[in-house]
Amino acid sequence: MISSADIYLLGSGVLSFLDITLYTQKILRQCKTVFFLHDISTLERFLKEITPNPVNLMPIYYVDGRNRSDIYQDIARHVIEGAEKEKPIALLMHGHPLVYSSISRLILTQCRDRGIGVEVVPAVSSLDRMFIDLGLDIAERGLQVLSAAMAVHEGIVLNPKVGCIFFQIAHATSPLAMRLCETPPEDVTPFKEYLLDFYPPEHVVYIVESAVELGFESRITPLELERLEKAAPAMNYTASLFVPAVMQRQMPTG
Repeated sequence: MISSADIYLLGSGVLSFLDITLYTQKILRQCKTVFFLHDISTLERFLKEITPNPVNLMPIYYVDGRNRSDIYQDIARHVIEGAEKEKPIALLMHGHPLVYSSISRLILTQCRDRGIGVEVVPAVSSLDRMFIDLGLDIAERGLQVLSAAMAVHEGIVLNPKVGCIFFQIAHATSPLAMRLCETPPEDVTPFKEYLLDFYPPEHVVYIVESAVELGFESRITPLELERLEKAAPAMNYTASLFVPAVMQRQMPTG
């Protein structure tokens, strides 16, 4: 038995359909329409097996060169209009529906104003996968989590004694959607210079790209911070950056 929401905001997790929870699968089977945002072929085939009407919004709205905020607004409007025609419906997003999802925030705000019921369902997030890929236990020293663009533009002050994960490191200085375009080295320089205010040039950082499709493995690219531009080809749309803590130096005694 599921709740009586009009719209379900769901997450598929990270690795194809393997991370989809049992509760999310139950909702998917009972919704009249399932909108989804994926370009993962095995997940799309899975959805066609368990739900009668899956509709991929990715090829409709995610066009390189468009402003990301315009894309998010269009998708939110599409989903809400769908719910006004038939209920219940679902939007299935990659990862967790409330981890770095502007679309979810837009839908929640606009549905509240219109009296449309929304349920957000927990899911495996990209952070959960990165913890495994990096062998990271955040209980040891804590963790800072930031958008690369926000950190650079707003000059967020970092604590170098605490590790940091940066999301959306590709084209961190651009508001445009650039899923299919490589990140040019010159776009990486402002991000690197920002980090150099808090970490030494020789500090080793890690570009993390968790596997999203069956048959592939996660990729971890370590390099010194001062060489960050050299790793621009690895800084794609799904990559994140992990910057470990700078361990506190032993204070002299006597």
